[in-house]
Amino acid sequence: MKRAKWLMLLVVFAMVVAACGGDDDTAGDDGGDDGGATTTAADSGGGDLAGTTVTILTPETGAEAEGFELGFVPFEEETGVDIVVQSTRDATTELNLALEAGTPPDIAIIPQPGRTVGFAESGAAIALPQDIVDELNTNLDPFWNELASYEGNVYGVAFKGDVKSLVWYNPAKFEEFGYEVPTTWDELMALQEQMKTDGNVPWGVGIGSGDATGWPFTDWMEDIMLRLHGPAVYDQWVAHEIPFNDPQVKDVAQMVADIWFTEGNVLGGRDQAATLGFQEGGLCVGTGECMMHRQANFYAAQFVTAGYEVGPGKDIDVFYLPTISDEFGTVVLGAGVHAVAFADRPEVMAAIRFLGTPEYANERIRADKGGFLSPNKNHDTSLYSADLDRTLGEILVSADPFRFDASDLMPGEVGAGSFWNGMTDYVSGAADLDTVLAEIDASWPQ
Repeated sequence: MKRAKWLMLLVVFAMVVAACGGDDDTAGDDGGDDGGATTTAADSGGGDLAGTTVTILTPETGAEAEGFELGFVPFEEETGVDIVVQSTRDATTELNLALEAGTPPDIAIIPQPGRTVGFAESGAAIALPQDIVDELNTNLDPFWNELASYEGNVYGVAFKGDVKSLVWYNPAKFEEFGYEVPTTWDELMALQEQMKTDGNVPWGVGIGSGDATGWPFTDWMEDIMLRLHGPAVYDQWVAHEIPFNDPQVKDVAQMVADIWFTEGNVLGGRDQAATLGFQEGGLCVGTGECMMHRQANFYAAQFVTAGYEVGPGKDIDVFYLPTISDEFGTVVLGAGVHAVAFADRPEVMAAIRFLGTPEYANERIRADKGGFLSPNKNHDTSLYSADLDRTLGEILVSADPFRFDASDLMPGEVGAGSFWNGMTDYVSGAADLDTVLAEIDASWPQ
């Protein structure tokens, strides 16, 4: 459920862009100058592909599915390949049924890297040719390829991403009280204390999410793990190379708890955080009842539904969650999807190659159907129609390093089970931290 967490999309003032190390290689022009990647739709073919068909199963629906399809227009025009998009929210079930029947789509869009690796292990997925992998290494943070790798081969093309390392805030309230957007962790913590001194509540929090209750706390832990102990320890944690009750993991959970459970830090306190739905958890930013809400780009949809305008100069804006030190770089927590091939025909390889190009990203952004951020480092971020999307896109491609949501990478019984459930018990006070961490560790499959 967490992995289907709606859609959508900071002024991340000049400081954030600078903190991200600049983004000179994202600039392009409307003519399709795509930076380091020289592959065109026509180049993708490797022969005469006119008259062939490629079927693609995607969980995107509505306007997003339309945008997905429009991104292929130049590919279809230049190669003559007909792209047939099968759009359904129940893509996981549809794909499983199709595989059982021996009639899988040519390409499927998969949001869980573990499933991609599972399909590779079973032999259902097709390994990407080395030339496509080489292009992907030019266009993406290499971590995206690592997520979709099995026994030395890459099986997925990452083409759509999300940014989670964000803090939503009310610019009018910040101006009223003279608050500055923090660019370091120390500044963020000092701002938290100043807000309380001024009689304001720093944070809005809610962990309710049906069967997925608890994931907002685990998302906080993931962001703090990256900032406190760095990507190497993060990777060890995800792979269970360190136990779940390791002191480093406990440090992270305790750091989140110190923010959440300290009196005056969270609207309604710990009791409300344990019961309030995540959809409502950040809306206090709009009313001024709280000042900040740490949440991914998709939370913009909640503000829009509540009647707020979102983006630079609007009712609600967002800034990059600051790093704790410079030691680990501009760490960005996020998520995304991979396109996985289930057929090894030339037109299929041509289509999946095209998905990994800046040309696809630029065309889809021009379509302006919303719900899309590209992780492609060489796409043209100036094409986003909304200032908010543009800055989010710059943060995503400037991540150094990027890491995928930890609970999505852990075994299902942990990431979407004992981890969420255990942190729910911890927030509610039903169990202490040591007990919760030990139980999560014991639940890890052997």
